[in-house]
Amino acid sequence: MKALVGGASGFTGEKLLKRILSDEDYNKVYALVRTELPINHSKLEQIKVDFDHLTSDCIPKDIEVGFCCIGTTIRKAQTKDNFRRVDYEYITKFAKVCEKSGIKNFHLISAIGASPESYFFYQRVKGEAESFINSLEFESVTIYRPSVIYGGRNEFRLFESFAAWISRNFKFLFVGKLNRILAVTGDQLAKNIHLKSKQFIPGRWIIESEEIL
Repeated sequence: MKALVGGASGFTGEKLLKRILSDEDYNKVYALVRTELPINHSKLEQIKVDFDHLTSDCIPKDIEVGFCCIGTTIRKAQTKDNFRRVDYEYITKFAKVCEKSGIKNFHLISAIGASPESYFFYQRVKGEAESFINSLEFESVTIYRPSVIYGGRNEFRLFESFAAWISRNFKFLFVGKLNRILAVTGDQLAKNIHLKSKQFIPGRWIIESEEIL
């Protein structure tokens, strides 16, 4: 199979990219990047793009699977407009060029509680991106809604560290759907996406955080 990855420089995107590259079932992997990644692999081709002006002209044909790991945080974006530009405009542009390029199997990292009707700005933007992607003509769309993602970041995040500590030490308190709020590791999420990408089940699928765990 051939795969296209958007957001391969991110925390989970990098882990997913390495998993796909090590999988014999994937013989070619394209990564859309703004700056070249420090990764050399015979199966990897990096395509430098400007996500503000992304078009299908830069996407090779005959790709079976598209992975969207694009995303930021409101803290990094600093403003709601900047956050929306990345987590809605970049994501929907990437999905649209994947659709135009004939990709049939699409995977998106979203967030717990994503809904276009959400009272919270973060979840509302995530939900709007999900709705747009579900309206496209992919044969299969799988959306992952992790809770807090943790595990070996280069930067310290207080809330993430606290959520990880709770998840590691008090997991037994979270039963049933309460599992949904437990933090997941980037490795758990990347592994889940990688394995499900090889199943290709037509339809629209939501993978909640407790399923990722």
